[in-house]
Amino acid sequence: MDHFPDIQLTFEEARVLGCLLEKEITTPGSYPLTLNSLILACNQTSSREPVTFLSSEVVEDALRGLSQKYLIVKILGGRTPKYEHALPSVLSMQDSEQAVLTVLLLRGEQSSGEINQRTERMHHFNSLDEIEETLTWFIEYPHGPLVRRVPVGTGRRVETFRHLLSEPSEADPVGAPSHEQSPVSAIEDDDDWRTRIETQLADLQNQVTDLRSRLRE
Repeated sequence: MDHFPDIQLTFEEARVLGCLLEKEITTPGSYPLTLNSLILACNQTSSREPVTFLSSEVVEDALRGLSQKYLIVKILGGRTPKYEHALPSVLSMQDSEQAVLTVLLLRGEQSSGEINQRTERMHHFNSLDEIEETLTWFIEYPHGPLVRRVPVGTGRRVETFRHLLSEPSEADPVGAPSHEQSPVSAIEDDDDWRTRIETQLADLQNQVTDLRSRLRE
C-alpha cells in the first residue's frame, strides 16, 4: 500500500474526492459520475461546508490533479466520460472508515457526535465508541496520521477532528461563478438529469435527518 499521507490535496481536489466517495454509496445507480453530475455534487447546498460554486474549469483542474495522484479513473465509452475514485488502490478502507473520511472531506472539522449524525446515510454506527475507534484508526495510521484531534479551546466546547489530506478551506467559497459563467452546462443527458434529481432528494433527506437529530437533543 502506498504512503497516502505523502499525497497532499488542494481544497478543490478534496471536495471532488469526497463527492465521489459519497455518491458511490448514496446514489450507486448514478455512479460513476459525469462532469456535470460531479459539479452538481460539489456545489450542493446541504451536507457541504463551506458551500461552494465551483465552475466546470475548477472541477476539471481538480480531476486532473487527482488523476496525477492516481486517485481517480476516467471511464470512456459512453456518451460522455465518467469518473470514479481509485482510493482502494492507495488506501484500503472498510465501509465505516469510508463514511467517516467522506464527511470529513465534505464538511471539514467536526465533533464525533456530528460525524455520527452525518454518516447515517452511508453507514450505521451503533455508538459513539465505534466512531471513536474509526477515528483512532485514521489517527494511528501506520504510514502517518490521516486525521488529527483538535482539543477543546479557542471557542470549541468539545473535541473535534479534521482530516490531514488538505489544508483547511478558506473562509470564502472557492470559484464563485461570475455572471458570464455557469457552473453546469445547460444541456444535460439522462444520467445528469437523474443525478440532479437524486442530489436534490438527498439534500432534502439530509435536512430532515439533521432536523430530527436536533429535535432529539
